[in-house]
Formats: sequence, structure tokens, C-alpha cells
Amino acid sequence: MAALVAKRYATALFQAVQESETTDAAAVLQELKGIQQAIHEVPDFARFFASPVVGNREKKQFITELFKEKISQELYHFLMILVDKRREASFEGMVHVFEELTEALENRMEAVAVTAVPMNETAQASMAASLSTLTGREVTLTNQVDASIIGGVMVRMGDRVIDGTVRNRLNLLKEDLTQMIV
Repeated sequence: MAALVAKRYATALFQAVQESETTDAAAVLQELKGIQQAIHEVPDFARFFASPVVGNREKKQFITELFKEKISQELYHFLMILVDKRREASFEGMVHVFEELTEALENRMEAVAVTAVPMNETAQASMAASLSTLTGREVTLTNQVDASIIGGVMVRMGDRVIDGTVRNRLNLLKEDLTQMIV
């Protein structure tokens, strides 16, 4: 349910930005990420913003004082609607969906390659090129190291996961053997 709410609201904001002649999606995405960063870094702000005890009037006044002159009109009005509809708890998901919509508009995408050891630049560039060919988008690849995967690579792109890890293959083999024994 929360994912559906996040998608609906983020899509509405994205459409409003697309219809605007003065604002672009990339700029609004940066503003959203700035607010998201403030929520992560200032626990009192996060509690205030998400609190069902704090009234809409107080939240709107706070948002007006803090953001009105610093963010686009579309985002400002969007925040006001979030408060009116009591959807503040879905803000993180909305930022994620808005980012995906912006990346699709710009024909780019972010991916994460999880490996047991750090990838060198050549391997990372080669994998990014392969993923770009696969998706038809410009892929920006980052590398995360997780020794528990033993070997191979797991790639996360949006909601897609390509799991070519040794750990995954061992788990599949274990399942196959269990099926044969039973």
C-alpha cells in the first residue's frame, strides 16, 4: 500500500514538473534529495515531519518558513498536499520513485554491482557498458563489497536483480539436491 501511495504522489509531482515551463525534473530531484538529507541528518525534523500528533497548520507553517523561498513552487505545493493528506510517512518512497522517473526521462539509470572484492575501473566500465547495452540506457555503476557472496557478482538496477554470485549458485544447487533426495 505504501509503495502504491508513493508511486501515485511521485508521479503526480513528476507530471506537474513536466507541465511547468520554469522547473525541470533534475532540479526538483535535487530539492527532494536535500529535504531527504535533512530528514536523515536532523532527527528532530524527521520526528516533527512524520508525527501524527503535530497538526497540519504547524507543519505547513514550518515548511513555509523553512522552504518556501528555497524550493520550486511545484515542490512547495506538493509538500503542502502531503501534509493535508497525511502522507508524510511515504516521503522516502516518493523520492525514490521520482528519481526513477527522472532517470527514465533522461535515459539513464543507476546500478549497483555487489562483489566479494572491489572491482577495478576497467571491469566496472566494461560492466557498465554491458548493462547500458542490455537496458538501452546510460548506466552509472557503483561497486559495493560484500564478502559473504563468496564470488561472482550481483547487480541491482531499480527493481531488477541479476544474481550471478557463488552464494546464489550454491543455494540453487542445495535446493536441487534437496529435491532429488526427497
